[in-house]
Amino acid sequence: MARFILIDNCSGYIFGDTGDLDGPARDETPLEAAARLDAHIGEFGRSYEEESRGELRSNETGYHVYRADVRGSDAVPLVNDGQDQATIDRVERECQYVTTIRCTSAGC
Repeated sequence: MARFILIDNCSGYIFGDTGDLDGPARDETPLEAAARLDAHIGEFGRSYEEESRGELRSNETGYHVYRADVRGSDAVPLVNDGQDQATIDRVERECQYVTTIRCTSAGC
């Protein structure tokens, strides 16, 4: 099962780690992981679209998705502090970048 870590496009902070998000990691796509993260934080009614890495402007809602389980074991421990710069740097350095997801709200 994939373990994804999602970094918010606007803030640059880690918003979720599917290894400990509303239960353990699941067999899901990055888009499903983004929807599950949003549901967990009370954000409903969004649609999700995969984009290339540089496609989102800095003020657009979305996530940069990294896969943390690419080496047969976790590349990084479960994220406890999504604003810790050392943790963010470690995710970006040691995890595999998977995709960028644009999130749009219904009615936009």
